[in-house]
Amino acid sequence: MIKRATNLLLLLLVPVLVGDVFAQTQVTVRQINAVPQSQIDQLMAAGASLTASQVTSGTCGGLLYTGTLCGQTVQFTAVVMSDPLNSGLASINSTTGLPGRTHVFVRDVTADTEGPEGHGIQLVDGSNLGLETLVKGDVIQVVGTVSPFSTTMQLAPTSFTVVGSRNTATDPIFNPIIVTSSDVNQVVGPDGAIQVNWAKLPDIRGNYVRIVGGTILNRVIGSRPDYNVSSDGGASSVSGYDTSLRYRNDRGSSYPSSFNVRTSDFIPPPIGARVNISGFLALPGGTGADPFGLGVPSGVVFAINPMDDSDLVVTESPPAITALTRPTTVPGAAAVTITAKVTPDPNRTITAASIVYFTSSNSTETVSTSFSSSDGVYTFALPALADGDFVTYWIRARDSQNAESESARYSLRALVGGITKIAHIQETPDGKQGDSPFTGMTVDMNITATVQFADADTDNLVLQDDASGAPWSGIIIERPNSGSGLQPLKAGDVINITRASIWEDYNLTQLDDDGIVFTVVSTGGSPIAPKVITTNVLADRDLAEAYEGMVLEIDNPYVMSTNADAPSGPFGEFSISSDNDATNALRVDDVSTGVSYTGNNPGSVLTVGQRLDYVRGALWYTFSNFKLGPATMSDIGAVINTSIDDSEVPASFTLHQNYPNPFNPTTQIAFDVATSGNVKLEVYDVMGRQVASLVDGAVSVGVHTVTFDARNLSSGMYIYRLTSGATVQSMRMLLMK
Repeated sequence: MIKRATNLLLLLLVPVLVGDVFAQTQVTVRQINAVPQSQIDQLMAAGASLTASQVTSGTCGGLLYTGTLCGQTVQFTAVVMSDPLNSGLASINSTTGLPGRTHVFVRDVTADTEGPEGHGIQLVDGSNLGLETLVKGDVIQVVGTVSPFSTTMQLAPTSFTVVGSRNTATDPIFNPIIVTSSDVNQVVGPDGAIQVNWAKLPDIRGNYVRIVGGTILNRVIGSRPDYNVSSDGGASSVSGYDTSLRYRNDRGSSYPSSFNVRTSDFIPPPIGARVNISGFLALPGGTGADPFGLGVPSGVVFAINPMDDSDLVVTESPPAITALTRPTTVPGAAAVTITAKVTPDPNRTITAASIVYFTSSNSTETVSTSFSSSDGVYTFALPALADGDFVTYWIRARDSQNAESESARYSLRALVGGITKIAHIQETPDGKQGDSPFTGMTVDMNITATVQFADADTDNLVLQDDASGAPWSGIIIERPNSGSGLQPLKAGDVINITRASIWEDYNLTQLDDDGIVFTVVSTGGSPIAPKVITTNVLADRDLAEAYEGMVLEIDNPYVMSTNADAPSGPFGEFSISSDNDATNALRVDDVSTGVSYTGNNPGSVLTVGQRLDYVRGALWYTFSNFKLGPATMSDIGAVINTSIDDSEVPASFTLHQNYPNPFNPTTQIAFDVATSGNVKLEVYDVMGRQVASLVDGAVSVGVHTVTFDARNLSSGMYIYRLTSGATVQSMRMLLMK
């Protein structure tokens, strides 16, 4: 702190100047945040149909930045609103020993006369100007370039001069703007679907705000905790974002001791807690701002950045349910004991506690209030299950003020013979996207599997144990450490695993290499042939879940984009589609060290519209997307056309077999049209009664795919018929519920 004060004194005496300060445009922060009203009107009118590319296009394009000061060099005077030593987004620069960037929120001093609305912005110093030497309350004259990062409005300072200071305890310029969650993010659909409240954006972007009487809707405890808050009963919400070191747990000893790194983990308030939360609003995009996937489009929501410990105040808390145990063995035919710590608010007592569960053979929720307790630790019993049955369970508690809370939900599976195949680990209770029933457990098993990709090809190990390519038969071990004994393995080797930890990494089921016990059965063999599949199948996330961890091959796909993260990026990902339909696009990730592009840009070797011989790789799930991860560049086939104009025209009018078949409850039906015209695609039951009309109208030349949803129909055989003029083709499909 002495060093900090000394540096501040030097800055007061000697202004930090880079470039010609006097040549800059004098503005207010409100002018920087201003967006033309016509563009705000378009953003508001678009609602749920808004796309990310409409919001931003390139650095200074799109409805968010066109016609603004984006890209211009400006000068203004502002007061420092956040402590720079709380800034924690950037990794440490090995040369300077400081974070690569320092994030500081400021408010224009014009707020004294104009009010605070519109006058907040964050400064992001990546040039070692010394922003970390400032203190909250400093008044600075800033010169810099308006330089958004994707959807995040920010200014890159080129110089700053300390010109005074203000009292943070008494000066009204430090007061927050009182907002509701719907002021921040407007409701655009059911189930909590939200989007930035564009009408309010110019006033509150980058500004210090407060939500009073909010309720915690969700939380995730971890190294980068997530939580969201609503002040209108869950219709709208805003998530916390960890710009501040006080609200993240992964910096530890990596940050200098002068920074305000936490000495104990930050744990978000429990679901149902009532809070007053203050912080700075930013629009960082992606899962950081939208960790619970509520944004429409994804990530286009405001997040709130509390910076000081005092910015998050719990005013009322329901019972906290923590330390929920998992069994140490795979359940067999016996009952299972579950324990949990249940802690009431200090002014309340626990009046009820129960374990709630349902099974795959009985979907009715059962509530068991039978328990024993000691020092706040409650012990519950789950009943014995039939072999192969799943049970989903959670703990529920109520306090003396009738505030109720529930723990996260967990699943288990009874296997009398133990885990003997990868499908036992991968299969979910409902066959849809979800966690392994054994996540978080270290257990014995007896799995013999073939190495598909290995360290010789990539820094990840991919295993598969069904030669036929059956769903659920693949799993990944990410970046095996040298002490695990896994690194020398090669593709085609066969191993037997007798013990391992099972865990979820951003919803990707994995085996942990730490403590894994295995023996090598054979070496020098061939890996299992990739499962050939189409991207329209993987567009259904529930179907894709069954192929997670397996090596798949997409034949003759179209390149749909060379930067799957546009307008951000490129980050080494492109997308492909089997049928040239963007809604069926699948990302291809350079997760392997054997796959790389110049400038991390797949566009250096690929062009949109090209058709590739094949793309093969392991199916991953990360950052809210299923992705194919090739091991080497040889897993990306050669271009078999030269441009989109050379794409193939179907040779005939053809109806294809639906996939999957049998199905439940949806399936994909593809057909080829060689000559444009009116087409009908209809579905009939075996009695000849029409049950669905899928296509009825003009259809262009090309390959087309439609989805048939039979959730309201009974199991059985159905006939689907394609008609164009006098040409009629029919095929059968089987619905099995």
